[in-house]
Parts: sequence; C-alpha cells; structure tokens
Amino acid sequence: MSTINAPTIESRLMTALLELGVEADEVTPDTELRAGLDIDSAELVEIVASVVAEAPDGKALKEVRTVGQLTQFLGR
Repeated sequence: MSTINAPTIESRLMTALLELGVEADEVTPDTELRAGLDIDSAELVEIVASVVAEAPDGKALKEVRTVGQLTQFLGR
C-alpha cells in the first residue's frame, strides 16, 4: 500500500490521532483503537487516508485492532 518509511508513518499517525482529540500519552503500540481510543470505523478510514494519501480497503481495516497493527498496516 505504501512506500513511506516507518518514522514518517508514526509521525503522521500521531498527528492524525491528536487531531481527533487523542492525548499523546494514551497512545502505545498496544492501545486498542476502538475500545481504548474510541475511534470508529469512519475515523479509522480517515486516519489511513490522511497518513498514506489514498483510500484504504475498509474490509482490510476490520482486522486492525491496535495502534501497532495500524502502523504495520500503513507500512505495507
């Protein structure tokens, strides 16, 4: 999906999360996106689109549960 390097992905992801009102200290690789950060499916699609500048496959995102998994997904 992306050829963006890992530090750039992490920086863009953190920026997108902060824009949604997530506190930086709440974010770890193990943080649950939906249960821990209260991010819904539509917000998740928006986050991915803002990080990699392309629309994600919504079905593929169903398996993404944590910040770490999202980072890996974005690095594909």
